[in-house]
Amino acid sequence: MSSSNDRLLSRLIAGAFPVTLALVLTGCDTGLGADDLARAGDFRLEVEEAAQIIAPVAALPSEPSLVQAVADFWTDYTLLAWAVNREGEVDRLDISHVLALEVVHERIQRLRDSVIRVDEITDEELRQRFEQEHPGEEVRARHVLLPFPDGATPAQRDSVRALAEQIRDRARAGADFGELARTYSGDPGSAATGGDLGFFGHGQMILPFEEAAFALQPGRVSDVVQSEYGLHIIRLEERRNPTFEAFSPQYRTQVNQQSMAQAESVFLSQIEAPANVLIQEGAIQQVRDVTAALERVPSGRDAERDLTTYQGGSVTVGEFHNFLLGQPRELLEQIRMATDEQIDGFLHEVTRDELLVREANRRQIAVAPEEQAAFESELRAEYGRAAEGLGIQAIQPGEGESLPEAIDRVVKELIGRVVRGEAQLVPMGGLANALRTLYEAEVSEEAIPRVIERVDARRAEGFTGDARTDAPAPPSPATQGTTAPAPGTPTPTPAPPSGNP
Repeated sequence: MSSSNDRLLSRLIAGAFPVTLALVLTGCDTGLGADDLARAGDFRLEVEEAAQIIAPVAALPSEPSLVQAVADFWTDYTLLAWAVNREGEVDRLDISHVLALEVVHERIQRLRDSVIRVDEITDEELRQRFEQEHPGEEVRARHVLLPFPDGATPAQRDSVRALAEQIRDRARAGADFGELARTYSGDPGSAATGGDLGFFGHGQMILPFEEAAFALQPGRVSDVVQSEYGLHIIRLEERRNPTFEAFSPQYRTQVNQQSMAQAESVFLSQIEAPANVLIQEGAIQQVRDVTAALERVPSGRDAERDLTTYQGGSVTVGEFHNFLLGQPRELLEQIRMATDEQIDGFLHEVTRDELLVREANRRQIAVAPEEQAAFESELRAEYGRAAEGLGIQAIQPGEGESLPEAIDRVVKELIGRVVRGEAQLVPMGGLANALRTLYEAEVSEEAIPRVIERVDARRAEGFTGDARTDAPAPPSPATQGTTAPAPGTPTPTPAPPSGNP
């Protein structure tokens, strides 16, 4: 597989989380036809259509995760196209969960701005610190790398070290370091250039190498330095430092950011320490369960069960579910893949936000109703911007074509271009959840293997998606930039999504 297609697959799958989180998965008849992979409102993506989209890109593996990603994005973009191409439809979307998170984040930010303040550093203090820390310092070095053989025995490692010490001694005695690197170095990236690594700053090399290089004076050769890559002999060529006058604006920003981060850390400790935050037994598995079945709304005792407790309050399963409804799918995928330790840390972060909101309440830090209205207006405008980025904001039906038919055609062609790497994905974050709440959407688990079978079969037949009888026809003048369904391909005529008023 080419690296470009590796990146395409990773973008598709990273942008879509497993369908169990995005859509209502089904293995039975709940509105899906026998030939359907997915349904978005009354729109359909058939097994054969999905295979026709995926098969031409032979470098992409025919895997369930890819089929799920295609179904997921088709769902989001189809419902988005329907919403933005219908007068007043975006206003029907319930974005309360996303809006609530926006308001919380704004209140927390205002709390931080009001509490966390640091004194402005003077020019004299900044210069003193500059002279002590040498920020922006860079060095240019050469090295010889002697890697250890895989599974090296102690005797082999001793032999490599003995050679390294001989090279060090020759370099210190005046031998041409570049020739030594060309002859002995096992670093293919620098050996051909005499071991020259160019200029680099702090944090750009592995720590043992960096410490040794920056400790040298120009023209000096290091002792043998061991790293995870093997043994290094380093020669420092040059050292350069920016002047205080040239670097001070950037350095002042860095120092202020460090001071703010330290002050914020102290403030958060003052909030969290007395709260005595406790993760409840079984909470980590409950987080996994809620995330994996987001379409199920917790109720009764399940909703009231505590995930975390703190002095004077708790975070319940129901509250956590509402929190997830406003989150982008990338976060949900991260939770699904997270270790228990990572979920534990995530629960602490969620609880910390609860504590910060409580502190904002105590300090009477609020967001006025008119500000919330402005936030809501901006969030709704995001749907239009996402559609514009995808080129689906103003779909014009062709001659004899209804709007649902045009949306069906245009979005499927868009997904094809995305899979081929000809169009960019546009993430919708938590706003996609509102579309799936208003319009029913589902994917057939049973259909995913059938899509894979059809992809493999089409590829075995040599299907490339062009210059064939089953290739998409050229767009008509009325639909320039879109592609008509292939002749002989079953073409659904979808009705509008049946969104709940």
